Formats: sequence, structure tokens, C-alpha cells
Amino acid sequence: MKIFFEFGNTRIKAALLDNRNNYDFLGAVDKRHVSTGEYIQLLGLDDIDQQVTQVYFCSVTSAADNADLIESIKALFKCYPTELRSEPRCCDLESGYDHFEQLGVDRWMSIIGATAGSSKPVIVVSLGTAMTIDAVVDKKHLGGFIVPGLSLMRRSLALNTAQLDEYDLPSQQNEFKLLATNTENAILGGTLYMAASYINSLIKDLENETGRKFDCVGTGGDFSAVEPLLDKPFLYIEDLTLKGMVKVVESF
Repeated sequence: MKIFFEFGNTRIKAALLDNRNNYDFLGAVDKRHVSTGEYIQLLGLDDIDQQVTQVYFCSVTSAADNADLIESIKALFKCYPTELRSEPRCCDLESGYDHFEQLGVDRWMSIIGATAGSSKPVIVVSLGTAMTIDAVVDKKHLGGFIVPGLSLMRRSLALNTAQLDEYDLPSQQNEFKLLATNTENAILGGTLYMAASYINSLIKDLENETGRKFDCVGTGGDFSAVEPLLDKPFLYIEDLTLKGMVKVVESF
């Protein structure tokens, strides 16, 4: 059995690939609220009935965090995990970055996952701690953008203004009117519209410039909050990065 981990800035995701190559997404854990190793139990990885033969991970966290996570994996599964990194080419996909190693591995794995088995133009939008957009045409990554995610936008207002607090989206989404009549909704709704307008404008510009129509794929913990404001339909795949990782390993 193989285990795949994605170590993000705020969340850890995991998936299994059993001995018959059946894929199972185990979910995500907010690592800000658990100690190193607790995520193993929360993801159900402490009760596996098959022997783990290989562990793969990709990470955008610090070297210190990576070291802690690797030690916990080694202790539980008795094997050293293999780190997957960005490459100049993999799975028939070519990186568009001038220096391929600078492309975040989460973005690289996500676009591999989004383009697997398809030659159509694809735009991948990931909305988490940061918001990233990447475009692929004819299996060539054209490049992308990185901007602050919703929480970072809201935090910047709280940190740089004297009378504004930091607000997070409620678990039960508010019904936003076009214009807000209180400070909380002004910040929540304003940042949602800012993110959605940015995505809509970029897709329109890309389609005009390339003369191609793009399939759109979304991922990330905050994507569902913005999706209702988007002009084009999106396919949401929560475990997109993990699915890309599986494709990479299958290509070995």
C-alpha cells in the first residue's frame, strides 16, 4: 500500500493507494490545531490493515516542519518517505517556468492532476492561504499568478487599519447583498468579489489572447466560497494535488 501526503500552509491532506491501485482520499486536517503526529490519527492512518510499503509527500512548508513530519512518518510506517518536487517535464506536461524548481510543487501537482487524460486547455484555480491561477494549453504550462488568499486579504486589513477587525467566513455562509450594510459583511463580501473579479477577468483575457476556450478546475479550502460569483462553470476537486502526485508516481 502507498500513502500520499500533501503538506500545505494550513492543512494536511492524505490519500491511500492500495495493493490493487484503488484510490481513497482520506480528507484534510487543519494543522494549526493539532500537534505533529496527531494528524495521523485524525486521518485514520493509525488503523491500516495493509502493510505500508511506500510513502510519498509534497510540501510547501518550512524545512523544520518537514523534518518533524518526516520523523513522525518514519516512526509510524517504518519507512522513509519520498519527497516529490517540481520538474521541467512530467506526465506529458511541460513546465512553463523559466526556472522549473521555483514553481510551487502544489501547483505543479495540481496542474498534472487537472490535465491527466486530457489535451484540452485548462485553467486551475487554487484558493487557500494564497490564491494561484495556472493555465495549460496543448500540455504546455503557460505560467500563472500568485496573490493573497481570502484570509490573507482580510488579515491585511486588520493589521494595517486601526478600526477594522479580522473576520473569517462563517461555517454557515451569510447571504451577501451586492453592497454590505455592516463592517463584517463589507469585508467578507468585498474580498469575495475581489477574488471572483480577478479570476473572471483573467480567464476572459486568456481566452481572448489564446483564442481558446478553457476548461476550469478549482481546488483549495476557500474555493467554494468564491465559486457562486464565477462566470464560468468549474469542476471542484478537493484532492487535486494528491491525484497529481499519484499520476507522477505511476509514471516512474
